[in-house]
Amino acid sequence: MADITVDIDTPQLDAISRRLEPSARAELHREIAAEISETVRGHLRRYALTHHATASRLGARPTGNLEDARVDAASDSSGATVTVAALGIRRALGPLEIRPRNKSALTIPVAAIAYGRTVAYLRNSGIDVFRPKGKNYLATTEGKGKEAKVVPLYILAKRATLKHEPDLLPTREALAANALEAARDYIMEGAA
Repeated sequence: MADITVDIDTPQLDAISRRLEPSARAELHREIAAEISETVRGHLRRYALTHHATASRLGARPTGNLEDARVDAASDSSGATVTVAALGIRRALGPLEIRPRNKSALTIPVAAIAYGRTVAYLRNSGIDVFRPKGKNYLATTEGKGKEAKVVPLYILAKRATLKHEPDLLPTREALAANALEAARDYIMEGAA
């Protein structure tokens, strides 16, 4: 899981913020952080509806990684921070190379039963997972006796590169516009 930060420069907000007392500034930043959090959360849910190509290709159920992304907001009188935590979220900033950490290879699912599940999970579920001699994949068997056949579950890889997905997060322009709208709403409510 990786957290990413995207800085949004809003000179219009900076001018408004400087004119407020520190306590009002903290409240303004809290409102902006809440708006941006909802903007990001809604965007991720909409994006996920149409971006399950691997799950669809394998006939698997989507993992819900983006729909369940953790979006946290923090703010004080000096500013606001919204943090997005989800597997692969850094693809929004550029291609993402993945390498195995504690294992000798990555396991890339090629079967519906393996999608979104670890080898350990499958083994704990009673599925015999093995590496056929001389092959670069993990498999299981289906059927019994002479009818048994080897079914590949995972391709083994030393690394994989996930392509850049710039639309994974809202644009800087959309985030800035929503931040400005939240600030205007806050100021207008305070004026009323």
